[in-house]
Amino acid sequence: MNSVNLLKKISPLRFKIAMRSISRHHLRSLLSISMIAGAIASIILFHGLTDYFIGDLKEIAAENQYGNMQIAKEKYWFPGKENRKQRLFPLEDLNNLKKMHPEISKVSGRLSFFGLISNADLSVGGKVIGVDPEGEPNFTSKINISAGKMFSQKDSKEGLVGILLAKQMNVKPGDSITVLTSTVDGIMNAADITISGIFSVGIDEIDAQVIYLPLALTQSILDTNNVDIGVLKFEKLAQSESSLKKINEELASGKTLLRGRTWRDLAILYRQVEKFYDVQNRFLEGILLALMFLGILNAVSMTVVERTGEIGTLRSFGESRSDIICQFLLESFLLTVVGAIVGIMLSVVVIQIFHFSGIMTEMPGATVPIAIDINFLPSSVLYASSLAFITSMIATYIPAKRAAHMNIVEALRKNI
Repeated sequence: MNSVNLLKKISPLRFKIAMRSISRHHLRSLLSISMIAGAIASIILFHGLTDYFIGDLKEIAAENQYGNMQIAKEKYWFPGKENRKQRLFPLEDLNNLKKMHPEISKVSGRLSFFGLISNADLSVGGKVIGVDPEGEPNFTSKINISAGKMFSQKDSKEGLVGILLAKQMNVKPGDSITVLTSTVDGIMNAADITISGIFSVGIDEIDAQVIYLPLALTQSILDTNNVDIGVLKFEKLAQSESSLKKINEELASGKTLLRGRTWRDLAILYRQVEKFYDVQNRFLEGILLALMFLGILNAVSMTVVERTGEIGTLRSFGESRSDIICQFLLESFLLTVVGAIVGIMLSVVVIQIFHFSGIMTEMPGATVPIAIDINFLPSSVLYASSLAFITSMIATYIPAKRAAHMNIVEALRKNI
């Protein structure tokens, strides 16, 4: 198609004819616009809701549960018959790593163990995790401390207890508990801990069994100066994944037994939820676009039947088949533009309603209700609009092509 023909096909006259045709069948046009707007708004809202929930899990995993990246011996990731002491390493081994990678802002250690948690009335099993509050300043960013406070001193004898574990043991801030476990040399050891606060991250597996203690205290309980994992904090979270390969190559070339894994590698729950939402959204998108496709196909097919005589007249005046198809596509394009604008505006209104209403819901595996919020994503707006335009053009092209190939004489008889 040369430039002259192209300009002819998008001439103001064609826009005028298209607008007249749309306004002539205003109820059908409103129905088409409603279907397009509904599909676009729904896709934007589903993507925004997914992004909100996934973003929350991402922050919990990357800032609290695992850190941006963890460095540990391979025996820690894949334990065998070796003893616990063989899985530990001195945190100083990572000093050179920080010097070689300016994108790493902080390096801190963690040390964890399973032990017996006791108060005056009850003893239960729990997981104790030692963290450095100075090395991980964002550690509490996604922790909801419902009572008390975070321990502030790295050598204090205080701890944060998960909300479900605290309920099970019937303890509150200021109470004392005893942590009993064996040292790295297999000797039984115990420590009295004052509960500084009760926390919740909203994930059952953490809130029901975890106690956070200062790193120095866990080292004292296990009688070691080493850690089982080093936690790397990056200037930007995305750098943790882009730097992983190089960091592992450097660790391997240094003949260390240490290896790195990113928060995404470790966060099984995050990956499962992300995959679930991805499949769910694709399924819903398919249903919405299928309904939109059938609706537009039916509307355009009805228009073709009603305008058979008009099509015959245009063809007798020298309009080509491609001109006829172009006219129908132009009308559908204009309807889709209006539908997209209405759909985007509708999604913004719904997002604001959810934002200010504070509707609560309970997620599977969560310990506390969470407020439903929806993120407005420009990428989702572009994605939803693109899908709508493609679907609309395909649904219009099928009956438009059939109209363009009508027998001119038969079509003109409709005017008689």
